[in-house]
Amino acid sequence: MAELRKKQKAERQRRILAAARQRFKAADYRNVKIETIAADADLSAMTVFNYYGSKGGLLLALVTESDRHLIKKINAILERDSDDAISVVTDFSLTIFDHAFSYLNRHTWCHVLATSIKEGNSSFGRGLAVLEHQLIDLLARLIDQLKQRKLIDAGCDARTAAAVIYNVHNARFIEYASNRNITREEVGAIVKNDLEFILERMAQA
Repeated sequence: MAELRKKQKAERQRRILAAARQRFKAADYRNVKIETIAADADLSAMTVFNYYGSKGGLLLALVTESDRHLIKKINAILERDSDDAISVVTDFSLTIFDHAFSYLNRHTWCHVLATSIKEGNSSFGRGLAVLEHQLIDLLARLIDQLKQRKLIDAGCDARTAAAVIYNVHNARFIEYASNRNITREEVGAIVKNDLEFILERMAQA
């Protein structure tokens, strides 16, 4: 019986997240109501509130789901045997861009960023922070691999370098989400320039 309830809960959550993603992609986040998402998922609004607490909590849960899929793509990058540090780290960063903005639109990501600050101490906000740390850990693994291939100075602290690169990436992510005048091609060139600047100095460390 307990296993059946667990499966039923997982299925309800899957339906809620699928309905929320479609609504958030199709309309302004501010105009989307929990009641509409619940109706799309063929559930009550109370069920949605019980699982996620608020619309912001639901939004952060969507991002958490997205990041789990993203980590699979990042692991594929780690499995490559690249001899070009700038190329592979740029690919790491832009894979995050492309995945994120295929999952939710720019306008919704602006609300994600705002909600992650406003509800940072909620269970979903903390979950998002954990996933960000996972991405930094994966980037540190990539940097360690590049050190082993002698593409980055052996004395470079991989964790510190990963945190710096990820923070630069986040700054460009915020810029791209909030500025509709920047194209994907333009942000790709900007990110590549940022990473060239950082990695050239890491190679000389």
